[in-house]
Amino acid sequence: MEEDMSFNYGEVIEVQPEGESSEIRKRNAFIRREIVANFCVGKNPPLVTVCFQAYNHLEDQTKMAIHALLQYTQNVDYELILIDNGSTDGTLEFFRSIPYEKKRIFHVRENRGALAGYIAAKNSAGGEFIRGRYVSFVPGDVIVTKDWLKNLVTCMESDSRIGMVVPVANYTSNHQKITLPFSNYEEMQEVAAAHNISNPKKWEECLRVIPTTSLLRSSLRKLYELDHAFYYNFSDDDLSFTYRRLGYRLMICRDTFVYHAEGSTMTGEDYQLDIQTGREIFRRKYFGIDPWDDTRLDAELRDKCLSFVPVRKEHRILGIDIRCGADLLHFKNGLRGVGFEPVKLSALVQDAKYWQDLQTVCDEEVFCRSQRDFSETLRGRTYDYIILGEPLCNYEEPQAMLEMMRDHLSLGGRMTGRVEKDGEVFVLERNA
Repeated sequence: MEEDMSFNYGEVIEVQPEGESSEIRKRNAFIRREIVANFCVGKNPPLVTVCFQAYNHLEDQTKMAIHALLQYTQNVDYELILIDNGSTDGTLEFFRSIPYEKKRIFHVRENRGALAGYIAAKNSAGGEFIRGRYVSFVPGDVIVTKDWLKNLVTCMESDSRIGMVVPVANYTSNHQKITLPFSNYEEMQEVAAAHNISNPKKWEECLRVIPTTSLLRSSLRKLYELDHAFYYNFSDDDLSFTYRRLGYRLMICRDTFVYHAEGSTMTGEDYQLDIQTGREIFRRKYFGIDPWDDTRLDAELRDKCLSFVPVRKEHRILGIDIRCGADLLHFKNGLRGVGFEPVKLSALVQDAKYWQDLQTVCDEEVFCRSQRDFSETLRGRTYDYIILGEPLCNYEEPQAMLEMMRDHLSLGGRMTGRVEKDGEVFVLERNA
């Protein structure tokens, strides 16, 4: 996509970096990235850059979404980037009429998809496209609610290691969906306002996030924005894995709800081929990790195992063959949600391809051993919960496997798993 570029060869461009270089030496890696990424963002940068993109749907989506964005984005200093991605229904004129001083409008003349629209706008702006310390992407089919951005920023600023934060919604996947009682727009905003009370116990760390709407550190976005191999599918999965492997945490804010309009389900041979192709590209890039199978959590394990939680000074959890660790985080989030901290995570796996991602999840040891070495590896160690990630029937001598797990439970500790794939969940407790 061609754009008019406003520069002249041989021209001298004056640049004044912001910030003190001496401050960088005093900080950890996460804060260093923040400082350097914001060296040249112009004067008086906002806290957040909110990026809103639209392609037609002016009357049935865009106007309502912008109205909500202006009304409910309060108590946060933000600039608004508006991208008209080739609309033909008056969207550009509407953007011009929006009564917000800190707005920038980009008109992409031809629609070639949302990602192409974003790239075209970004490239035309040069280095000052994202000026905020954080950047939020709001799709045209999302309606924000009271304190949505304030809550996401509160979570983000609680830990310099948090890289991306997302809210929950009525229409999404990845365990980010919740159901609130409403039947129209006014009721939705009322129940959302009652729901959107910032509460750290409702912040959940996870392996991957679906950015129905998202808040990211701009420094991280500038460090790694996207892999064009995932032009159509799995870009969210790729970002999640990349950011985690850089040491950042991904958070779901269950204290913040936004409305996502239900769209039509994509089907057809071309779409299925795109999915298969993207999934295979992901497996090759991440050396055998599957973006779905290896990040899936089994919610029933936690529901049954944590039906009763005794008071302890700390809760230690071991995941055996737990793949990338989704269930470990799910257990940790469940314990944190009812006030039990600290929670310490460990893992023992046979397949080495999971080792790196488990390092991003666990606070304590991550072992990679064959089944015959399990007992020796865990010698002298006990855990309050042990999660078996693979069906018990997959192991040689299943009874011996259960006995080994029992030997490494603390008194009153519980172990859980499934005997067969999709079979009944078992929960066993050590009482002596």
